[in-house]
Amino acid sequence: MDKDEREEEQEFLSGLKARTGRDLAEWMRAITAQGFADKNETIDWLRGEGLPFARASWLERIHSNGGKPIYSDSPPMQGKQAQPPSSPPPARPAQKPLSPSDAASLEKLVSAAKGYRPLYHLLEAEIRKTLPGVGITPRAGYVSLGAPAEFAAVTLHATELRLGLDLGDRAFDAHLQKAKLKGPGPAITHMVVLTDARQVNDDLIALLRAANLRVNG
Repeated sequence: MDKDEREEEQEFLSGLKARTGRDLAEWMRAITAQGFADKNETIDWLRGEGLPFARASWLERIHSNGGKPIYSDSPPMQGKQAQPPSSPPPARPAQKPLSPSDAASLEKLVSAAKGYRPLYHLLEAEIRKTLPGVGITPRAGYVSLGAPAEFAAVTLHATELRLGLDLGDRAFDAHLQKAKLKGPGPAITHMVVLTDARQVNDDLIALLRAANLRVNG
């Protein structure tokens, strides 16, 4: 059985100093010192420091989380990166919590992405930030995105993620391909193949918005 992500994170962080020469607090200070405005710049810099993509993405997520490990209940680390915002963020509608069986099904789907799991979590976080209240639901072989009707889908593979979109008769191109996803119905017409955090950008978010607008108005 695969280790859950909490155990993976604990293992990663416990060996961080020995493997990289810096512990978590030192990495958080180093990232903050760079002054990057974009998450992809942070990931690229970390990769340049010798970290593989999955670990670089994980550290970037922790830094964006105020220096607090994603799966830890401990308080955030102190320092510049952990300073609270000047005003509280606006309230957003939340997705209804998944049932235990659905949560287990979602974890099984995500685990199929192996080293690309951090990329999926980055994509999911950006979708939730852009489309508050979106429903993210495990289906047979894929993750469904609905608000409330399904407008997008994700299939997860060890070599890539495939983001399917309901974009009707929109033209295909080298980036926006004809959908080839197992599971979603024919309404999912297009797809984008994702292998790098830099692809989770404004253009991709615009496509997600367009698909949601088409389906849910």
